[in-house]
Amino acid sequence: MDLPSRLVTLPDPRDWRGRRHPFVSVLLVACSAVVAGAWSFAAIGQWAQSAPQDTLAWLDATVTAFGVRLAPSAATVHRIVNRTCPGGLADLLGSDPAGADTLAVDGKSAGHVR
Repeated sequence: MDLPSRLVTLPDPRDWRGRRHPFVSVLLVACSAVVAGAWSFAAIGQWAQSAPQDTLAWLDATVTAFGVRLAPSAATVHRIVNRTCPGGLADLLGSDPAGADTLAVDGKSAGHVR
């Protein structure tokens, strides 16, 4: 199963009021930033803010009235990831989106005990 299909099955923990960004889009932005080397929520936010418009379109980021894609902030990513899975993306997905077994979105290392 591909990543977007897996993420769409998760319940959105947010109240319906005030939702500015699609739930799956925020998680895809976080995963993409981690794969690109981001190790903290601040770095994910920086990656998202500097992402090109075509990348944000592919990740289904919010579109403003002027047709510009709007990336979620680091605070939004932090809030959604923590509410969805306090252990970070690695716990959320069952594995790290970058392929390693020890990466967590918040920058902490969580090695496997075998």
